[in-house]
Amino acid sequence: MKRTSPFHRPPGAPRLRIAAAADDAETEILLYDEIGFFGVTAKEFALELQAITAKTIHLRINSPGGDVFDGVAIHNAVRAHPARVIVHVDGLAASIASVIALAGDEVRMATNAFFMIHNPWGFTVGDSDAHRHTAGLLDKVADMIVDTYRAKTDEARRQIEEWMRAETWFTAAEAETAGFVDGIDGAAPEDAAAAQFDLSVFSRVPATLAAGAHKPTVRDVERLLRDAGFSRSEAHAMASQGMRALDQRDAGPAFGQELDRLTSILKDCTP
Repeated sequence: MKRTSPFHRPPGAPRLRIAAAADDAETEILLYDEIGFFGVTAKEFALELQAITAKTIHLRINSPGGDVFDGVAIHNAVRAHPARVIVHVDGLAASIASVIALAGDEVRMATNAFFMIHNPWGFTVGDSDAHRHTAGLLDKVADMIVDTYRAKTDEARRQIEEWMRAETWFTAAEAETAGFVDGIDGAAPEDAAAAQFDLSVFSRVPATLAAGAHKPTVRDVERLLRDAGFSRSEAHAMASQGMRALDQRDAGPAFGQELDRLTSILKDCTP
């Protein structure tokens, strides 16, 4: 099946790479991609992680997020590994990638990187019962994410919920002050820049990252839905309806983010 990224990820860009030191004392994992169907899946990551015997793992992240359940599984796999894990946010840890970042024993962030948290999104095709089911599932997912952030930051639940509701983008200094990261490193290398991703699916992207962002068209959305297994007519109806809804809003999260997890989300959210 052809994989088409809703974030317009450049072909051949670095995604998941394992590099072990000669003495096997330290290993570096490069996680430079979306999470889930269109990028690095939990299964793919876990199999690579299980083979690592080094005592220290440096997990380097540049990801706009993706599938929430794959992200949670990756978070838990990292937490369960016996090695000491030092996470480095090289470019971007957004959405579920921010949850993965907090799996480390130590979390560090490049001074020119960003850390973003927001409420989980969901997309449902069905009757009112199906939509209510999705809403209930999203509430449970949000509670789980809030608990994960609170465990790291020790912030009040109300504060975390407010940040998530507002789609908050933290600079390295702000993330350190909030308690998400433990320290700040020098500027990340050029190939770690978050601008490699099209972030137009988000609603409050900082101006420094939004330049040149590509807004997905109805045809883009149709193609993604068909790649995910929907018929031509289903894809056309869903894409047209979703994009019309977005055009009627002054601001808000774009429809495209959900397209990279339709396969898993729709199975869980449809009665």
